[in-house]
Amino acid sequence: MHLNPQHMEIEQIYSRLLSTSQRALSICAANPGEGVTSVALALAQRNLLAGKSTLLVDFNCYRPTLKPLLSLQNKTIGPLKDRLCPAVTEPQLLSCAQGELALTGIPCPQRRELIMTFRKPGMLERCIDLWLQNYDTVLFDTSAINRSNANNIPPERVAAACDGAVLVVLAGRTTEAMADSAITRLRDEGAQLLACIYNDRDNPCLKNELLRELKRLEPRFKGIVRYLGAWLHNNRLLAMSI
Repeated sequence: MHLNPQHMEIEQIYSRLLSTSQRALSICAANPGEGVTSVALALAQRNLLAGKSTLLVDFNCYRPTLKPLLSLQNKTIGPLKDRLCPAVTEPQLLSCAQGELALTGIPCPQRRELIMTFRKPGMLERCIDLWLQNYDTVLFDTSAINRSNANNIPPERVAAACDGAVLVVLAGRTTEAMADSAITRLRDEGAQLLACIYNDRDNPCLKNELLRELKRLEPRFKGIVRYLGAWLHNNRLLAMSI
């Protein structure tokens, strides 16, 4: 699911989160497939449109999205004794499978020893401090909180290292118990939960459902469909948000 960074919903999210003093932000969710990657990409693009340098870090080990755009041999940051950050791939131009996007970012670590390095106390904080010396904003795309395992970088740990976390909730799929469990894990780790984003991808409003059903009649009743479609678009009651 690709989100337009200029949509009004993204603008509202951006104005409340990234237009303030928050520079390091973790995007997370209780379960996989709730839209974390889409939100992270949209916020990164919107932040770039605002003229701010942005680094998108892919820590979604369950379903990595970002990959190097150019087939160049990866360069690594110097030894740990010389730099604060472990030998991760340098920020580079990355592409995303969700669209023709090109962003500066860091792909998801694949080696086991590198994942374990990020789990060391204080290591993520050091990396974020280093990245913020060169970028205005650092965004993290993380794995699902309730699906943490030995192959992941714990998302609650990433959130605690950032200035704050945003929890994406998929309407109609994520139960209250799932969301409560994720929030509890964030708070237990000391993360600051800034906001919850309600993703209504599978729970469209009545107006959109009526327009979708109306299109099924278009092959046989074009005139009626055109008239009813215009009426639905201009209906103030159906346009109201609840």
